[in-house]
Amino acid sequence: MAKLINTRSPFYIKVYHASLFEAKLQLYIYEGVKDTSPDAADLKYTIQKAELGGNNYVVFEISELVRDYIETKYDGEYDSYAVWVNPVVTAFDTSGGTLSSPTVTPSDYTSQFIATDGYGYFEEGINPDFDEGLMMSEGTIYRVNDRSVNIPVSTETANSVSFLLNGETVYSKLIDYADPANPTTSEAIQYIASDSNSTADSYKERVLEDGGVFEDNSLLQAFEGSFDIGAVDEVYVNYYKEVTLGTATSTTSNKLVDSLAQFTNTASSSYFIRNLTDNTIAQITAVDSDTTLSLSSDIMASGENYEMSRTITHVLKVKTFDCSKYEPIRVTFVNKYGALQDIYFTRRSNESLNIKKQDYKASVIDFTNFSYDTSEHQMRTLNLVGNESITLNTDYIDESCNEHIRQLMLSEQVWMTRLTDEEKVVPLKLKSNSLQIKKKVNDKLIQYTMKFDVASDKINNIR
Repeated sequence: MAKLINTRSPFYIKVYHASLFEAKLQLYIYEGVKDTSPDAADLKYTIQKAELGGNNYVVFEISELVRDYIETKYDGEYDSYAVWVNPVVTAFDTSGGTLSSPTVTPSDYTSQFIATDGYGYFEEGINPDFDEGLMMSEGTIYRVNDRSVNIPVSTETANSVSFLLNGETVYSKLIDYADPANPTTSEAIQYIASDSNSTADSYKERVLEDGGVFEDNSLLQAFEGSFDIGAVDEVYVNYYKEVTLGTATSTTSNKLVDSLAQFTNTASSSYFIRNLTDNTIAQITAVDSDTTLSLSSDIMASGENYEMSRTITHVLKVKTFDCSKYEPIRVTFVNKYGALQDIYFTRRSNESLNIKKQDYKASVIDFTNFSYDTSEHQMRTLNLVGNESITLNTDYIDESCNEHIRQLMLSEQVWMTRLTDEEKVVPLKLKSNSLQIKKKVNDKLIQYTMKFDVASDKINNIR
């Protein structure tokens, strides 16, 4: 399982050896299928640093370098944006000789990292890693009638997502790479929709996606509100939590044999074994002894590394907004995990147009005829540009949504989606520079107003 790098926060690699004089870091960064031996073209940086003050270690910070190769986009499609990061470390002594087995932190660097455009909070410490499957913060999430909810999950750690309504499962999906032996960045983040379709999450969108024309009349409006596709009230996200790591010491059919293990004290029949060589997974069916486990599938051979994990469940509450006279607007943003997340603004919205211009005074005299045209502009405008702004209001929401609002405020990439005669995604730039986080005990009802600028000029001036 690849450790996650959140590239908006620093990520440090420390190299130590008692005889260290200098260390070299070769940083391979690439997209696509994970490669145990990346191509030479994937070598993006080579950094060489000498230790200072006889402390026998050097530290590399790589987040800013990696982030240059991640470009998260949103055009109505929920896609995975991530890169593989393969750091190759070489340690040297004072004579330039290569030192064997330097101590490198984090120790699992040889398994490669996967990086997203996420970040950690200060209180989460150095090299924050989120290995809990769900790539959004817990809390109540909201949807509007006939629209699905999209749940971002990490394919590296999540094993299933289930959507429930009144205690009954309405849709469930197992999480894995299409080819587990060849994990790819295009599947590293998966977006699981409550109606099984994350690209068309309303009646109107489904019509438009199929190439139809949506005629907005009173009859169709009544029909549109008579069905609620994708209705759920709970989401269960199951993920693997690492218990221990090890190496198989024998090849036995449908078994894991590790002569160094203590399975009687550490394993359970509810746990899973992941083969870290080919990324295959099997459930433990029995603890045979301290050194042997029975597995549901024949996945382990001598010398292959494994991870033993247990399953933990996140439970998200889902609430559906009542119909409103206001057009709901979906705001999509890059959250702290580097995944796309939605927040609906279902109350009043106000739009405005702001302009910037340069004025000058022109001479309108025609000296040939010794006159001037009184219909000409003496006061003229140059380089006039316009920018639209929009003020959005949430409905009354649960206090647990405060973390989602906080991450929206901290996001560098935001879009809004409106459905008129076509689905239109508009890039936004947050205009509000501060926001009071509300609490039920203080404010009784929690509702937020946020201001955005459209992240483009109104007049097409792309040259």
